[in-house]
Amino acid sequence: MSRPSPLFFLALVAIVWTASSGAAISVSLNEQPQEVSPRWFLQRMDSVLNPGDDDIEPPVIFNAHVSPMIMTRGDPRAEISAWVRDDAGVDTVYAEVGGRYVPLIDLTRNGKYEGHCSSNLPPGDHDITIVAVDRAGNAAKCDDLILRVLDPLDLNSNRIEDCLEKLEDQDLRVIVLHEENVSLKKEDTKIQEKVEEEFRILPGTSMVVPCSELESLTKIDGVKGVYRDQKLQILGEVSERYSPKEDPRLEVDDYIGRGMTVAILDTGADPNHRSLDDMDDDIFTDDPKIVAFKDFVNGREDIYDDHGHGTHCASLIAGTGETGGVAPGAKLVVIKVMDKDGACYLSDALTALDWCLENQGDLGIDVISFSVGGEGPSDGSTLLDSACDRMVDEGIITCVAAGNSGPATRSIVTPGTAEKVITVGAMDPAGNIFQRSSRGPTPDNRVKPDLVAVGVNVTSAKSGTLHGEGNMSGTSMAAPQVAGAAAVILEKQSSLDPAAVKRVLLKSADDIGLSGPDNTYGYGALNLSCALSLVEEPEERSDPEVFSLALSRAKAMAGDPVMIEAGVSGDVADVEVHVIGKNKDIRIPMRDFDGNGVYTGRWETRFWDPGDYSIQVEATDQFGGLGTNAVPFVLA
Repeated sequence: MSRPSPLFFLALVAIVWTASSGAAISVSLNEQPQEVSPRWFLQRMDSVLNPGDDDIEPPVIFNAHVSPMIMTRGDPRAEISAWVRDDAGVDTVYAEVGGRYVPLIDLTRNGKYEGHCSSNLPPGDHDITIVAVDRAGNAAKCDDLILRVLDPLDLNSNRIEDCLEKLEDQDLRVIVLHEENVSLKKEDTKIQEKVEEEFRILPGTSMVVPCSELESLTKIDGVKGVYRDQKLQILGEVSERYSPKEDPRLEVDDYIGRGMTVAILDTGADPNHRSLDDMDDDIFTDDPKIVAFKDFVNGREDIYDDHGHGTHCASLIAGTGETGGVAPGAKLVVIKVMDKDGACYLSDALTALDWCLENQGDLGIDVISFSVGGEGPSDGSTLLDSACDRMVDEGIITCVAAGNSGPATRSIVTPGTAEKVITVGAMDPAGNIFQRSSRGPTPDNRVKPDLVAVGVNVTSAKSGTLHGEGNMSGTSMAAPQVAGAAAVILEKQSSLDPAAVKRVLLKSADDIGLSGPDNTYGYGALNLSCALSLVEEPEERSDPEVFSLALSRAKAMAGDPVMIEAGVSGDVADVEVHVIGKNKDIRIPMRDFDGNGVYTGRWETRFWDPGDYSIQVEATDQFGGLGTNAVPFVLA
């Protein structure tokens, strides 16, 4: 029998040393390789778990400062700084702001620690807690600072949108946001008479009230704020020149959106046009293309379009025959929310979205196409943004037009600034951006639009004719094509959720313009044929995966630091750990310092209450894909 090699004894010693040092040893049962903890991580845990016993003095924090102290959501970041002294040496300094972890660094090595906080926080006053930990594990905190984040719509924080206060004493159309259990219809008779519509998607109530009564509305228990019921308009207009409808990026075989249903919120649709009258252009079959119709303008039951914009867009989604759409096999739910002039109020749009949500199950609504927007660029998160993001949360892919307010930057209109929707800009058939297509970034500096599609001189069905065609230009024409593409993708893989469909569309887009995502073309031009090639079975999807999660302690006393290590695979843009407790939670960034797929973070539990916690690692890619892994944790 041969003697064991020296390498065997070396490996055995390494295993024993690792176990005795307190390092976490985890086992992964999937097929991902188990990553090796970096040496610096093991050394750091050893020092954390075995601090010096001769130092009992905590660090000293002084001259803490935040600048500016007042920010508007969307402003550049604020700087947080503090001077920290400790004879034994400072180990970690960070700030907690609005549930976010902000590391503070002493770049000049003079004892002044600095970090930056984004303005992308909910409006209100946010306490800033600065925590400093020395090398022996002693900690100190300073919680004297407050960062005030203003709502760009309500800079004086009186819960009344600023533009309403500038108007003269007259009847105003407003939307009152309130808690879910509040109903303004149950208030006194004077308020009941002013209520026009209640909707649950936010929730809120639309009303017409004199300017003099705005302040009294804010004093009702449960009311969050009073906002202008702004006008919305269609984002396309008639153009004279004709151009070919064919786009090689949309040429696909086998998939036409069969079994999918797209809801279009617009001016209505002409059910007699041959591209929209049935599913197969066979006059001997009874298979209507439009399976449901709702009129929020005139209350009519018969399907109609008194403008033409809706018919044009509906055929771009699912039209059949020569004037066909991207998904001719899909069914349509037509919701007339825009009047004969192509306009509506925000409250009308919210009511229509409410109706979609209520009828989602019965009608099988998979996708929404919404070629409508605000009258000008959005200057912050809007009510319509929140409502459209809610639709995505409820499982409905929502495609919206970016707006026709370009070429200026920051010209995206609501709801194109919503984070979870698919915002679509317009280009011509040659790939040149439509001059008036709205550009990003959003007020909080996210890239928008998400992608572009042909929206210049687009030929589609003309209302009031049987076979007639007309041309229109605008981002209104681009968004329906993406909605049709989403229906086609769902036909191939119906289990995909809205985030997955959005990711497929963005990853497959032709990168035109500047290299990489930009605020003119987004991720590029819609390429449905390429998108279909990326659609895979659920078990093979390319979301980031958090395949291992290990903690330096299985249980800790309040004050014990916890090192968190996660193995992550896939296309990763960001990894953070979300510590969730009953009364407090925080998001801590994780870093892969060695580039080996192992991400580490540190939770300093000093000043946290004992109790049960969940430690959840979240990994995201640049397209919104998410991978998670979580373990319970007890802080004694």
